[in-house]
Amino acid sequence: MTDDVLEVWRVHDEINQFLLKTIPEEGFQAVTLLKNGLPSKGRTISRVFAHLHAVRVSHVGREFLKGIPRFDTGTSPGRKELTEAMRASGRAVERRLAQIIEQGDRIKSRPGIILLGYLIAHESHHRGQVILALKQSGVRMPEEARFGIWEHWFRPRLPAEL
Repeated sequence: MTDDVLEVWRVHDEINQFLLKTIPEEGFQAVTLLKNGLPSKGRTISRVFAHLHAVRVSHVGREFLKGIPRFDTGTSPGRKELTEAMRASGRAVERRLAQIIEQGDRIKSRPGIILLGYLIAHESHHRGQVILALKQSGVRMPEEARFGIWEHWFRPRLPAEL
């Protein structure tokens, strides 16, 4: 079961990495628009990814934080910094999930594996915001990315990719 749960997390994390990799540079400052077409006061795409990273870090526990970058509130890291941070926090979440399964950890009196569901739901919500902000801002994603987050993940993986 541990391997299957960790594979679910890895696929989810790969979707985030794929999206992060394919966003055009000008898209990192995009925000969702309000009903009247004005920019919202919400997070830029850069800050959305920084937020995802921060939430991951806040849920993995101190023993998994060594070497994981942090961003100051309100900063707008670039693609390279975000990619490195998301990879590091993704691995930390993976180690925490493995620990939860192996030790039967509980979080606030609930099964610890609920962390997986929470993180996937939270990050998927924000991925939707990112895609909406790009569309509303007129930033066109590369053709490979338009449906890539859905199609790529169902193909069988080759041993070298595991």
